[in-house]
Amino acid sequence: RSGATTGDIVAVTGVFGKTSAWLKLISGQAKATPQIRDAVLDAVYCPKARLREGLALRGYEYVSSSMDSSDGLALSLHELAQNSKIGFIINRLPIAPEAKDFANQNGLDEADLVFYGGEEYELVLTIKPTKWEEAKAVIETVHGSLIPIGKATPTEGVFLEIDGKHRPIEPRGWEHFKSQS
Repeated sequence: RSGATTGDIVAVTGVFGKTSAWLKLISGQAKATPQIRDAVLDAVYCPKARLREGLALRGYEYVSSSMDSSDGLALSLHELAQNSKIGFIINRLPIAPEAKDFANQNGLDEADLVFYGGEEYELVLTIKPTKWEEAKAVIETVHGSLIPIGKATPTEGVFLEIDGKHRPIEPRGWEHFKSQS
């Protein structure tokens, strides 16, 4: 969790937002089509821990830091950044298509669904840029994927920078999200 350095690529093994959508659904604060409801419920009741991907990367020097996202993507990013004494600029929102549709249908902030949920069990990693293609190939051998979402920076803090907008990603997760529901 503490080996990330400036310039490393921040990556995740999957998309986010479905478990946050589920919380909004069960609290009665939002509605969903049957297709979205089924996808959201599947993410909650049948989570897919990324064990194969983690084991595939074991023993290589591609990954400089990593952890799972069970407490939420925002908290995971903050923990990796703090332990490595660096910062992150996130420039790609790794949102599940169903979560994106859910956010649009209910007037919700997509980024909130992505960053402030939890229980998604994706891996959050930093990868040396010179080893990106090799790490991606190793993950593909186990039928997984690596999604680049940003870069490590020398300035501490975690920020979302998309479409010319720059905003901090707060260090909060699932528990905070539940209290807002």
